[in-house]
Amino acid sequence: MSDAGSDEILVALDRPDPGRPILVSGLAAAALFDGSGEAVLSRETRGGVLAWGGVYGQGVRLTSPWHLRVVIGTNVYSLSATLGHLEARRWRLETRHTTPEVEIVQEVVVLPGEPAVGRRLVLASRAAAPLEVVIESEFAPFLAPVLVEGVKPYRYELRRRGPSLELRSHGFGLRLDADPPPERVAVNGAPWDGRDLTGEVGPVTTSHRMVLPPGGATSVAWVVAGGVERTLEGDPDLGSRALAARADWASAAAQEWRLWTSGTPTLRFPDDPRLEAAYGRARSALRALYTAPDGEILGLVAGYPWYAALWCRDLAWMLPSVLWLGDEAWFESSLRCVFRFQAGAHLPLLGAEVGELPMQISPGPVFLYGTSDTTLYYPDLVRRLVDHTGRVESAAPFLDPVARALAWARAKVRPETGFVHNGGEVLELRDAAAALSTTRYGFDALDTTIWDSTDRRDHAVDIQVLFYRALAAHARLSRLTGRPEAAADAGRDADALRDRFRRAYPWAAEAYLYDSLGATGAPVARVRPNALRAVATGLLSPEVDRTLVDRVAREDLTTPWGVRTLSRRDLAYDPAAYHDGQVWTIATAWAAEAALAVGEVDRGVGYLRTIADRILDEDGLANECYRGDRGTPFNSCFLLGFSVAPFLTVLFEQLWGIRPSAPEGILQVEPRFPHAWRDASLTGLHFAGGRVALRWTPDRLTVGWDGPRPILVRSGTRELAVAPGATATVPTDPARQGS
Repeated sequence: MSDAGSDEILVALDRPDPGRPILVSGLAAAALFDGSGEAVLSRETRGGVLAWGGVYGQGVRLTSPWHLRVVIGTNVYSLSATLGHLEARRWRLETRHTTPEVEIVQEVVVLPGEPAVGRRLVLASRAAAPLEVVIESEFAPFLAPVLVEGVKPYRYELRRRGPSLELRSHGFGLRLDADPPPERVAVNGAPWDGRDLTGEVGPVTTSHRMVLPPGGATSVAWVVAGGVERTLEGDPDLGSRALAARADWASAAAQEWRLWTSGTPTLRFPDDPRLEAAYGRARSALRALYTAPDGEILGLVAGYPWYAALWCRDLAWMLPSVLWLGDEAWFESSLRCVFRFQAGAHLPLLGAEVGELPMQISPGPVFLYGTSDTTLYYPDLVRRLVDHTGRVESAAPFLDPVARALAWARAKVRPETGFVHNGGEVLELRDAAAALSTTRYGFDALDTTIWDSTDRRDHAVDIQVLFYRALAAHARLSRLTGRPEAAADAGRDADALRDRFRRAYPWAAEAYLYDSLGATGAPVARVRPNALRAVATGLLSPEVDRTLVDRVAREDLTTPWGVRTLSRRDLAYDPAAYHDGQVWTIATAWAAEAALAVGEVDRGVGYLRTIADRILDEDGLANECYRGDRGTPFNSCFLLGFSVAPFLTVLFEQLWGIRPSAPEGILQVEPRFPHAWRDASLTGLHFAGGRVALRWTPDRLTVGWDGPRPILVRSGTRELAVAPGATATVPTDPARQGS
């Protein structure tokens, strides 16, 4: 497997494939195409088909599908009808097209660091006589964050600003620049005279007329830029500057990707090359979700096509893998971004309580609260930062926010049960907004442990697991930062929660855990993979952990393409229901994590291979979910962060079995590889200010270390001291390998 990452061709086609999503992305913009070479992407969404193709900037969908046409005489050629070859990388799309008169090359690049997409056509004549050619560009403005699919403004302002066309609406805007400038512009099918226009704006069509000499070539380049309106105002020359540098678009974008990839670990699995290849694809897919759209927001967007914003629960699922990939600065900056929006007051219209972290952040900024679980993830993320880096001082800015988050959670504990109460936040938000509007969009969300319409209110099992992890993280952070009283309080609360959990949640008849408890403690008997989140946390005994793993492996939950969100035996099961029967990639990762944690290595690696096959078969993307009765994506983003990131995290934490405790200089490594494996390696692992290299064979573990001070590596019952710049070997226990 090549470790170049940025140079890898993800899609190569010699004929159009309109149903195939192609994403070209950068830190502030993205372009959505399909396998026809067109910026169109029709995709099933909520039971209907919507068109998602076009340009996105700063979390705002700038355009609807963007078509290019070549007109020669009476012949009108589309890109899809003339496609001869397509190659897509993370950072660039190139297509080649043939007509009887011309050869066409298209290039699409997201400009590094800019909320802009560059697109270029190069035409080379095949004719023996001069050719008059017209190149048409056409798109309709969208100009809205994708908060509710398909909802966009109907009133726009169109104006000419120097050589640029600008469209604005409700604080968002886009600018179109072209070189050479278009000779003709039409709006809604009629010629536009260049005067300011306000109202409904449909297709905006620009035309370029040129003559190709025999054997000659010509080109047209466009830049679509924008997002938040103030971006256009702050950089009026963005488009013209980008067009002047179009010869360097591809090399600059490739360099940005290479720099990032070179700082990430390399994993080698010679006995499982598809798993190794899937790691590389998943790693670059995660990088494709990085976002820094403006000076206020930094993190990872949740996914494409309809979650192109920072969703803080999804971000929490992604950040551990960012840390494992060594991007400590991005991890820490993402934490700062989320904590910056921590609610300081009760805000009913936003669904916020004091200490709560937001559910969703978009440029503007637009933000919304109202989840039961988002806030509970972040104390452990702060703990991870300290344990990976050893920089205890890095926790300082987060200690008070973490304390406020824990206070928020403690206030939700029901005295009669002793468990965190969840659900109802969106109902409060709806009630608060009822007097302000007469039109409602979307669907009722009764519970917010996952943003959907299934009802898991009161005491969902995974909420209690998250609260336990948050308390444990707070206790560790408090000990490390010299606050023994806070550590003792958090420890006592965690112990008490564990004792209550062991009494209340086990479900003997199913050898599993109840999905939830009612307001008074009555159990809700449903089999979901959510209970797997309790495995290997210390909430249950190792014996009970194994029974949970065995129960999930039955055919009513586990399918050949992943793990269902609800047992097929449940009366509410629906194979097309988002949380009540569909297969989720993240649930499959939970199953892999749990199986490996209890020593069921072959089963755990089997789940990982299921995800790996999906990633490889889907061009390095990872669908959000699939139908529960067949392995077909349904109501699914084609790339979702919480599908690729947990897969990456499980490779490090469970397959390699790595547990960092950098403040103490301790790295625990407990590889859990199948019996058939004979070799595996990991290089470039960031830890405690240095890099670790690991080489495993069935009889030994070799550790290389280039950090600033000695570390202690623990594996099984053995300990190994490794000095800076040294390599050392520890024997492994073959009995601990495999299952």
